Amino acid sequence: MGDSAAKDVALEKRFKPVRKIFKQAGEIRNAYINQELGKAVGENTDFIREQEQIMKITTRAFNTDKDQHRVWLRKTRRKLLKQIRPISKHHLSLYYRQRLEIIAAALSRPRFNEELHTCRKQLKVLLYNYPLAGPELDLTFNEPYLDLVQAAIGDWHDNELAIALLSTTADTRNSKETLKGLKKQATVLERQLTTLTRNFREQASPPAAI
Repeated sequence: MGDSAAKDVALEKRFKPVRKIFKQAGEIRNAYINQELGKAVGENTDFIREQEQIMKITTRAFNTDKDQHRVWLRKTRRKLLKQIRPISKHHLSLYYRQRLEIIAAALSRPRFNEELHTCRKQLKVLLYNYPLAGPELDLTFNEPYLDLVQAAIGDWHDNELAIALLSTTADTRNSKETLKGLKKQATVLERQLTTLTRNFREQASPPAAI
């Protein structure tokens, strides 16, 4: 047990450079999404202009570090290939089945908080690995439906982040109107997501056709 835990920790550390790149790229994405959300519900506010400036600065920094990113990715890939071991079909199917059950339980009565965002991250792990794992699984996996669910959660979460950010800076009339529009949009997105995830368990992994 101790050896296994130690190996998991060591493997987790290998991803540290990748997480750093992902976080840096995420700052660019967040600024872009905030702009698009602002434009969808309001006029050209100070908030939108601020996000445009953030995107320019973070993109410039990301491009400056691109050579270092390539080095980190190559090193990480080499180290991971040395440590990763094959997984049996049984354990792979068990992992997918257990993850879907956990997500289904959370979505049976969805709470619109960080738990929902965690469901999305779990779904993305399953979806990203499905092209490789799919042929080995002994269960059905409704990839199109699950992709719709993770995208819908992503839209809701992006909107929530924009609301949280703008709530601390909405000091002009246009910004306040944008915030009001985002909150209305949140209600729509929550309603759509509740409808989409109804009977999630049955839709995510329907019985195989006989």
